[in-house]
Amino acid sequence: MTIKELNRRKTPIVIIDKSLEKYKGEVLFPEKLAKANEVLRTIGLPKVNGNRRKKK
Repeated sequence: MTIKELNRRKTPIVIIDKSLEKYKGEVLFPEKLAKANEVLRTIGLPKVNGNRRKKK
């Protein structure tokens, strides 16, 4: 496949390195995870209104 053919594709081609499997299920940044959990615990998630559909 040439570069021009790759550029015309609508779906990107992504190759994931198999060596990253060793990190599956492991927390890589525990400090950031703890901080994010604390923010969610104190502030919470924003309220989402279910009636926000676009009218045609």
